[in-house]
Amino acid sequence: MTTRLDRFLAYSESRRLTVCVIAGVLTAIIAWVDWRTPDVSTGFLYLFPILLAAPALRSWQILLMAALCGFLREAFDPLRFGPGATERLSVVIAGFAMTGFFVAELNQRRRNLADYLAERERQIRLRQEAEQQVRILIETSPLAILTLNHSGRVAQANESAHELLGFDNESLPGADVAPYLPILYRMLKNPRSAANLSTNVECKAQRRNGEVFLAHVWLSTYHTSQGPGLAAVVWDASENLRDREGSGFDSMMATSRVLIGAISHEIRNLASAAGSAHARLAAECPVQGNDQYEVMGTLIQGLEKIASSGLRAASNREAVVADLGTVLDETRIIIEPGLQEAGISLIWEVGGALPLVQADHHSLLQVFVNLARNSAQALEGRPVREMRISVAVESDLVAVHFRDSGPGVAQPDELFHPFHSGAHSVGLGLYISRAILRSHGGGLRYDPDGPGSCFTVELWPVENQVES
Repeated sequence: MTTRLDRFLAYSESRRLTVCVIAGVLTAIIAWVDWRTPDVSTGFLYLFPILLAAPALRSWQILLMAALCGFLREAFDPLRFGPGATERLSVVIAGFAMTGFFVAELNQRRRNLADYLAERERQIRLRQEAEQQVRILIETSPLAILTLNHSGRVAQANESAHELLGFDNESLPGADVAPYLPILYRMLKNPRSAANLSTNVECKAQRRNGEVFLAHVWLSTYHTSQGPGLAAVVWDASENLRDREGSGFDSMMATSRVLIGAISHEIRNLASAAGSAHARLAAECPVQGNDQYEVMGTLIQGLEKIASSGLRAASNREAVVADLGTVLDETRIIIEPGLQEAGISLIWEVGGALPLVQADHHSLLQVFVNLARNSAQALEGRPVREMRISVAVESDLVAVHFRDSGPGVAQPDELFHPFHSGAHSVGLGLYISRAILRSHGGGLRYDPDGPGSCFTVELWPVENQVES
């Protein structure tokens, strides 16, 4: 609440010209009165124009006005410029100046206080707005958000936390969290909680009705006057777990069908070769009634039946479509941290607006990751470690190139044979990768041209769909 003095000082500062004119007129009136009454000393009245004008004047202007008022007071004083006039004039000017400086300093302090109070009000308003925004964010969040006090009881919880833990009709604050989210209680009582612990965990949780679910929890501890407290954001990851396991199973089955088809194809080739040799043997040698010859024929027929069954199982699949851009983005997210740790530079030459392709999303992702890891293994110990992934349209196909600065492949003819001797592990990675791509009409080839190694994945865009 402002006083009259505050309003006066504020008015004097904001209306400088008006105040200076009034002070000048008042000074002239006092000088005229002082001149008209020579026998009466009215010099003290000069304090009023100084008091009035000081908030609107600078320091040198106050000194100038104090000197003018002091001279007028001495000029119209009954003693005039008699003995001691110089001393009296100095004292009067000093007194008038000190009065002006006092009022100016008072006004400066008032202004500083006003600025401080205005800034404080602004900060309070901003804090209240921020608190309101945080409160709205917490209350409207689909994630369960709750805080615990030092004893492990819920201090605050949003609506989503009530729904997640089954407190639809009752208040969650004040409840013991241990029966529902025991991990929070253990983290709160952990000795490390005093060090502002911040982490995320997946754990078992339980609703009030006894239903168990998988919870993904982001938590952090903080200090309170009574001890450590804990804030947690909880998400029910049960559905995500079911989707993840279902997708993983589907991907495993799709890969298994591809592998069965590839192996059945190899078996059929071997059976065909054996059948041809068996037929030539019957034509060239008398084998009628030979039991071993008949057993061999039965074995060859069995292998052909197994191969045919495997090929039929592999061909029994639905047409699938994958977003090539999304698969490549996920590939980069998976491989880039490992490449950085290994000191390998990743050159990413993938543009936008990539087409949809004929491939299974998860299987194609496995192929890309396998090729990237093969390149990373080939770059171990190399002076230049560089991997380049690029996409180009070649004829009607989309080609994804994986090129590295490694030593190249010594025996490229054996690359896609199963269990070949030059493989890093069992030698099935490239074989299965090519089988997966071929099952969707695509392919995988090795390009010997250029430095290092280059593997090219060929995919059919959906608009150029073909039967595999």
